[in-house]
Amino acid sequence: MKPTWKIGVIVAAVPLIIISVILWGSFKEARYDLVSLPSNGVVLNDEQETLQFQKGHTLYRSWNEDQLIAKNDEDDTRSKIMQSTILYLDKDALMFTKSVPVIDINGVSTKLKGRQVYESKGASYQYKDSEITEKSVVKLANRQYFLNAEATLYLGGKEIKKVSKPLLLIDKTGSVTIYENKKKSRYLGHMTLKVNDETVLDASNETYTIGERKIDLASFGGTDNEKIVVKKDEKEANDKAASDKAAAKDNQSSDETGTKNESANSGLNATKKYGNEIKAGSGSADTGTNGSGNGTSGNAQKDLEEIDNYGAVLKKIEDLNKKLERNIPVLRIGYIAPGVTSAKVNYKYSDPNNTLIGVTKISAVDEKTGKTINTHYGSAVDTEATLTGLSPNGKYHLEFTYQYDLGTDKGIQEVKMKSDSFTTQSVSAIYQMQSVTSTSIKVNIALDAQIEGIKRARIKVKKVNGDSFYMNVGTNFINGNGELLNVTGLDPGTAYQFQTIIEMKNGETIELNSSEKYYTMQSTVLRSLRANLSVNKVVQVEYDWASTDYTLNQATVELKDEENSEVDYKIVNQEKGNIRLVPITDEETVDLEAKLVLKTTNNDTKESKTFEYPIEQDVQYDKDAKLTISLTPFQTEENNTKQTEEAEQEATRNAGLTTKIEEVLAPQNATYDMKFSMQRKAGETYRIAFERRPVGTSDSWTSFSSKELVADETGLVSYMEIISRIAKETFDYRIAVYDTKGALQLYVYQ
Repeated sequence: MKPTWKIGVIVAAVPLIIISVILWGSFKEARYDLVSLPSNGVVLNDEQETLQFQKGHTLYRSWNEDQLIAKNDEDDTRSKIMQSTILYLDKDALMFTKSVPVIDINGVSTKLKGRQVYESKGASYQYKDSEITEKSVVKLANRQYFLNAEATLYLGGKEIKKVSKPLLLIDKTGSVTIYENKKKSRYLGHMTLKVNDETVLDASNETYTIGERKIDLASFGGTDNEKIVVKKDEKEANDKAASDKAAAKDNQSSDETGTKNESANSGLNATKKYGNEIKAGSGSADTGTNGSGNGTSGNAQKDLEEIDNYGAVLKKIEDLNKKLERNIPVLRIGYIAPGVTSAKVNYKYSDPNNTLIGVTKISAVDEKTGKTINTHYGSAVDTEATLTGLSPNGKYHLEFTYQYDLGTDKGIQEVKMKSDSFTTQSVSAIYQMQSVTSTSIKVNIALDAQIEGIKRARIKVKKVNGDSFYMNVGTNFINGNGELLNVTGLDPGTAYQFQTIIEMKNGETIELNSSEKYYTMQSTVLRSLRANLSVNKVVQVEYDWASTDYTLNQATVELKDEENSEVDYKIVNQEKGNIRLVPITDEETVDLEAKLVLKTTNNDTKESKTFEYPIEQDVQYDKDAKLTISLTPFQTEENNTKQTEEAEQEATRNAGLTTKIEEVLAPQNATYDMKFSMQRKAGETYRIAFERRPVGTSDSWTSFSSKELVADETGLVSYMEIISRIAKETFDYRIAVYDTKGALQLYVYQ
């Protein structure tokens, strides 16, 4: 083929290859770092909601670095989780989706293994030589940390609660979500976690202080933080520009109204730690209001002017107070703790001149609709308020309105300010099955975040592809502790799902996530059944049978040979799920069919019922042992010709019988060699018993001789016993083989 032809073929083949790859990729999703999860557990999904997974679910990474968990390969059951996060496994074990740094109290960083199980070892977690020591901090990603310690949570300097090994998720708006013990909580405000007097984690500033050592956690593993570092000259210039702008506004207001010290928008752009400008909305530190002295209207209050945020309002009031003889009260927000359907705010006033009057109006405003959802009125001594009636995963802000009187002719004036935006928590139900029978399921149900304002909570129990019904849950569930629900009257061998339905006092209904499919047991089930021949030539029947409706009284086995004749046997030992028996057959080898027979009693009706389960595969029974009885050599008598002829004629008449001519000619006092042999493992010890019973009868076998034998270096076990002619003709013989513990192994027949 010419080179030009070769090039042409290659060029033509390239598009075909590309098309083939695209088509193949459309049917086959690329998956990397596959892990079959070793136990049940929970993890946060990509929306920071609790996601349950089960043992055997698959954790994997997609081509674009998404971390996914799938229930199986057949259905589209994928759930996206956070790219770098912790999977909380049962028994207090952890798994990380990828390799992440851990920083100890000395500021030393090491790498943790991704997709490996870190098991709890006292206060630490270990995988081989990799360890998460007590009080160390794992940095999962930017603004995402795991503190391996018990700590006290403080917001705005106020103690909130104790936390245990929390996962901290810090967003750029300043909100911090804490996840611990399968529970979520969210806060807006400066957060610190105090392990002890010497050890403090400043979550908002991402610093970890141990004694005199201060560790900058943001510097580990890279960061996208845009921390504001303002130079002194820049700060002074910005402050001067802001002051000039504020003064110009004040002068303008003074010219227009004939008064001084009326405030307006300072024009300051308040920035957060991460450098994002926050345009939070409107507020006012002004006034011109209706005077209270004479009851007549003064200058009309100016429209509220746009101001950047709560911090800008504080700055404006601070500037004004420098010029005033009596100060305007300053409201400072300590923190906001959003719940699922409520938000708690902590605040306090700085009012050295007692100019605050009246009540403080606090409103929760839905930022999507602009509507006020709820309003709270607090007195001058109140420091906390809870706004209810909010919706899960909703975006809100708080608006504060309070009044003051500086004792001037302006009378009562008003301040309005708004908080930064915050998002209420989402809530998920966690279902953990405790036990199951054929007609009942016990399941523990809890919420990963506490909900206030619940009117009623119910659990919807749905038969997959069938009907459903509801069950009420009590106060344990509502107060956040979870509740063990015992669901009865279910159908055997059926899949059920649970879903939590919450009805709120404000009329809203919240339908939470459903559980996995839980299957009730079959009322009577045989999980496994098999029969095999042990090395000691004992037939062993093993079974796993369970029933919630029947009680097992007796388990037996039926044996049949190749001719479909029933084979008797002797049980060596029997226990639950296991029967060991020795077939009574004179065949050296035979294929045995076995059937398990279970005799039971119904628990309710007390009626008897027999379950029969044939074993699919035959048992190839091979004794690998022999018993022979033969005339001792050289015992034929010297008879005359006439006697010999008579004997030969007798033998001819008995043609077809097994009697040998030597035995016919044997003398009356002849002896016989009864020989036993079998092949076993070299060096093993056995006890054999020679047994007999009268010929042609079904009498019991009786033992007349017993010997202990040892297998030689070739594994041969052998013995010979001499019997008389009359003994041979009077009895049938067999040998019973026992091990050293006296357990029967087999019967060997002539």
